[in-house]
Amino acid sequence: NLKASSSAWIAMVLVGGCVGRNLRDHQEAQSHVTGMNASTSRDYVTNTYPREASGNGVTVKVARRADVWVSPDRSNWVQRPSGIPNALHDVAFGQGVFVAVGNEGALVTSPDGNFWTRQNSQTDERLRGIAYGNGLFVAVGYAGTVITSKDGVRWTVRNSRTTERLQMVTYDHNAFVAVGWKGIILTSANGIRWARRSSSCSDR
Repeated sequence: NLKASSSAWIAMVLVGGCVGRNLRDHQEAQSHVTGMNASTSRDYVTNTYPREASGNGVTVKVARRADVWVSPDRSNWVQRPSGIPNALHDVAFGQGVFVAVGNEGALVTSPDGNFWTRQNSQTDERLRGIAYGNGLFVAVGYAGTVITSKDGVRWTVRNSRTTERLQMVTYDHNAFVAVGWKGIILTSANGIRWARRSSSCSDR
């Protein structure tokens, strides 16, 4: 399913917005991530953690500093350790499992958001986005990195035909769409073969 936060972000890019500008706004919002107490966690998590996925009766949100937050009702949030020191940038749900990705190729999986296991992503590049669709996870990142997996555990590096930084990916209308710096837009019907699309934006 298309994540609401992802679709809104990508929509801005596709109608002429620039990835760099939206990225800076997103990073500015995330730069305030700090520890919090239970009395402030609900509003803070809801407003500060834009990357989320839902499945198995819970919603999971991730952000920088390796933070993971889990909620059964999207109102009461509990912080859980990801088990890694790397900042996490996005999360997706599919095949009964959550998959979160982050810096230096960090990739962790969990069936319920509470206990996470680190997996081998087959890359050391920073991973910035992940999506699930048509039975496949697709994660993207720096240096044109694209990796795919059917189960979230075994990953394969794919040729994206670009070396630009890819910042986000989503799945909708039977296709994956990845966007990145310098206005790059990539599409793929199967997550394996990618094609570059024209874009009106060329800055970062």
